[in-house]
Amino acid sequence: MRSYLQTGLVIMAGVLGAVSATADMDHDMIPMYRKYDMREAILRRFLKASAAPVETDTAAFIVEADEHHLDWRLLPSLAIVESGGGKTSRRNNPFGWNNGASRFTSARDAIHHVAEALEESSPYKGKNLRGKLKAYNRNPGYRQLVTNVMRQISPAAVAEGL
Repeated sequence: MRSYLQTGLVIMAGVLGAVSATADMDHDMIPMYRKYDMREAILRRFLKASAAPVETDTAAFIVEADEHHLDWRLLPSLAIVESGGGKTSRRNNPFGWNNGASRFTSARDAIHHVAEALEESSPYKGKNLRGKLKAYNRNPGYRQLVTNVMRQISPAAVAEGL
């Protein structure tokens, strides 16, 4: 009886440890067995046609947009407008974040950082797409540039509030 109890406790500890390890999964790790998502295929095709280096991070764009309640086309559109999708980015910063001064360990790190900021940082929090884009770059016509790229990615109506 005692050995069954000890074995059960060891197994339970192993299960809890595995759950804990996966709960703290690094944002650089994209789940390997995700359900097929048509958005990823659409975005990959667009980024490939644009010869955008961030094409390798297609899954990260979708995952981060979903986690941070953003239109799935916003982050890649910002990367296209700011750096040609990574063609002219420096320091793994395809978004030109912080006027291009920010340095990231990887493009995925940048995608996570910008997605999180667009959801939670004070200049963006609680704003619709128009408000977020106005805070991101106040230049006249910037919003139109980004929303045009969003429509190129997928012609579905761009989020309300524009």
